[in-house]
Amino acid sequence: VFCRITELRKMVRAVAHLPGTWRLLYYDAPTRGEQIRLLFALGGVPLQDVRLWPFPNGLDPYRKAALGADSPLLGTDKCPCVTAPDGTHCVETSNIMHFVGHQIGMAPQTEEADERAVNLCLIAQELLDEVFYPLLMPMLVRRLTRTELLGLLRPLSGLLGDRSAKVEPAVAALRARLPALERALEASGGTFFSGEALTFESVALFNALRDILAYECVGDELASYPRLAAFMAALEARARPYFEERTATHQCGYPDVVSYLAATNTPFPWSRVAKQRD
Repeated sequence: VFCRITELRKMVRAVAHLPGTWRLLYYDAPTRGEQIRLLFALGGVPLQDVRLWPFPNGLDPYRKAALGADSPLLGTDKCPCVTAPDGTHCVETSNIMHFVGHQIGMAPQTEEADERAVNLCLIAQELLDEVFYPLLMPMLVRRLTRTELLGLLRPLSGLLGDRSAKVEPAVAALRARLPALERALEASGGTFFSGEALTFESVALFNALRDILAYECVGDELASYPRLAAFMAALEARARPYFEERTATHQCGYPDVVSYLAATNTPFPWSRVAKQRD
């Protein structure tokens, strides 16, 4: 018992920021904070990627209760949180994307273009709130009921959370966003939302759309949006090395969010995959 308590304490100890480097505090799950990891990867900028675990206690050593005024969470007690090489902290995902983008050369060059990029980055966060997160639990339930116990739980899928009342509004919210994004790409005159320059808002939107489009309940929604389809294909090619490394190193060989979270969080212990942690 004592050894187990000691092990758990080690799991939640704070990791100090290394001066001169970027540090990200976010949970191990490839959810909201993943766009920040991807931004650094596509920018070729080294990152001290502190993957907090377990959820939610992994954040405890950084909260105000533990660090007082020195907490990098700036009073929010939430993550993601980024610390810049000079020790400056930044919280809230859209603010982080904007801040990091400017610091690492992945931001538009004019004030007008930057304002458009900020608004598009906010749309990416809204896609997560309105589509990705509402669909996550139904899709996890759907996968588990189809794969566990030889699929015998499948008739109970609706009772366990995979309901059309949850799925249909989220898919409708996605469809409502796509025309404006297609027009924004057309107006940019290039492959990305800032023309041919890959900037932070394009990374945010790509990451959100990629995870949403991977859901089983979402069809070929980009069939009528050729610019969006080309945008996704172009960034998929650029990001492939990152996703391959993420799958192998951080996701136990599972390439998408649902399969990874289902495998590592299934309520059935005989099929739960235990991730090796430092």
